[in-house]
Amino acid sequence: MADSREPAVQAAKLDTYRAWQATRYGSAAEALQLGELAYRAPVGAEVAIRVEAAALNPIDYKLLAGQLRRLQKLRFPATPGFDAAGTVIACGPGATRFSPGDRVFVRGSRDTLGAFAEITMQPQAFVAHAPRNLDASQAASLPLVALTTMQALEDRAHAQPGQSILVHAGVGGLGSFALQYARHLGLTVHTTCSERNRALAFSLGAQEVIAYDREDYRHRLDRYDMVFDTLGGEHTLGSFNVIKRGGVLVSVAGPPDREMAAKAPNFLVRWGMQAMAREVHAAAKNKQVRYFRFLTESDGPRLEALVPLIESGEIRPLIDRVFEFEQLVAACEYLQQGRARGKVVLRVALA
Repeated sequence: MADSREPAVQAAKLDTYRAWQATRYGSAAEALQLGELAYRAPVGAEVAIRVEAAALNPIDYKLLAGQLRRLQKLRFPATPGFDAAGTVIACGPGATRFSPGDRVFVRGSRDTLGAFAEITMQPQAFVAHAPRNLDASQAASLPLVALTTMQALEDRAHAQPGQSILVHAGVGGLGSFALQYARHLGLTVHTTCSERNRALAFSLGAQEVIAYDREDYRHRLDRYDMVFDTLGGEHTLGSFNVIKRGGVLVSVAGPPDREMAAKAPNFLVRWGMQAMAREVHAAAKNKQVRYFRFLTESDGPRLEALVPLIESGEIRPLIDRVFEFEQLVAACEYLQQGRARGKVVLRVALA
């Protein structure tokens, strides 16, 4: 018996669609080409989404540059991009949670990627119904930062109401969501940003702002129950200065923790990752601080559970700039400058 949703596939009348593809490792300008791919109908529990907007994240240009190839090798040609929002145009027979015409948002996995295209094919397990009060650009800006924050603060740090947290770069793409979600969890929220962004950080939920161009946060010794490190580099080690003994440091940019290193594909890679992290692990042991460095996992149902907070206005997206689909290279270069206040988004329109 034919799937009752098959006519919707036919109605789409798609033979090809445009997609950005990485053909090699390098900068965005070196690695990316805009071309056409053949459309295929979704199978199994897949959902075909007509992309209306896609958001950029630092992991995008890091993957392109090969910085994460020890954990995630790209198979060229590859269509990059994690975050997308749009409309379901077809469903595989096993995709029972969605129907053609549904407005959705999604964080693709490291295996699927595919957001920087006019059509993305994703397992329904990664997809969620989009908040009704957001347009596509706003919805696309949320999945990765939302899941990263929830998996950091709830799954790793086990944050409890009344605890204190320092969020690095609180007006950046990730930090701007983390401030709001930390307040939702009942934490006392401090953040770092420039003096010019002080008012914006307060509007996002910060209760105290440390302007890095006026004060070194590392002088606030033993102040916080947890730190959410969104920057890496010197800030990972510097964060140990301000965490209370027995606290938690969760990083999305620091050296690998032991769990991440254990997932490396072979002994040499594991050894190299452990060597990178020796100084951090020594600091954590010295201060009895739990240290986590993790990669975000896709989770559609968890995204959907967040929707009421967004529709109530408790959490709002922050977008710095919207580029057109054809401007992906320029958007990557802009994001890589590290000055965006909120998210950088691509607006996608079918040719």
